[in-house]
Amino acid sequence: MSSISSSIVPLFMTIQADKAVLIAFGGPSSSGKTTVASTLKALLPDVTLIHLDDFYLADSQIPIDEETGYQNWDCPQAIDFEKFTTYISNIKFGKEQPPIESIQSNDLDVKLTPNEKNTILDKINQQSDKFKRKRLVFVDGFMLFHNPEIIKLFDIKLLFHASFDTLKIRRESRGGYNTIEGFWVDPPDYFGKIVWPAFVDSHKYLFVGDDVDNKLKPEVSRQFNIYDINNGNDTPLLDLVQRSIDIIIDNL
Repeated sequence: MSSISSSIVPLFMTIQADKAVLIAFGGPSSSGKTTVASTLKALLPDVTLIHLDDFYLADSQIPIDEETGYQNWDCPQAIDFEKFTTYISNIKFGKEQPPIESIQSNDLDVKLTPNEKNTILDKINQQSDKFKRKRLVFVDGFMLFHNPEIIKLFDIKLLFHASFDTLKIRRESRGGYNTIEGFWVDPPDYFGKIVWPAFVDSHKYLFVGDDVDNKLKPEVSRQFNIYDINNGNDTPLLDLVQRSIDIIIDNL
């Protein structure tokens, strides 16, 4: 779900002759995926950023959790995955797509110091040949890896994660979220009762011992080539951005 933003902005997808490279920025809520994707979009040329949040169902169609009575915005059933997979598949195969009206903020303010920004730009410039004839398409979302068929849509896969306690603190510090039809504020203990259990239930198959605090299963890493990026409480943004751009460059 998107964090609070000041405006609703249009997102335009125009497929060019250059090869589209689809890069997934996935992981649980508050894991840093959107921040890193937005930072890299601001630093790289010719990047399209797509948010899974823009494929939510209408507010009135969001499933209700039977135990709490809360709307469950964090389960797969809250997303129109048929629309999403069709859209992403069309991009993958070079078909022009209609505009999407995004509920995400259009603010691409780079949250790096000038020196840190220059460090990343130098790396990009040194590897400029890797980006030729390629159009990077970043896809940011909390449910990009719950289904193997969706995982296969992406060329490069980045999975951001952090501990329950770290994510809970980050999530509960947010004021609210834009939705398709309005605005959402988490009810009491929403992260512990809804967000985290939904992520665990849908993603545990990826991890050793079905434990999302563990490492990815070796067979998962081999089959899907998912890169695990730890965004603990003390991880600097520069480290996350460097790790991400290194992975992208190595896989272009």
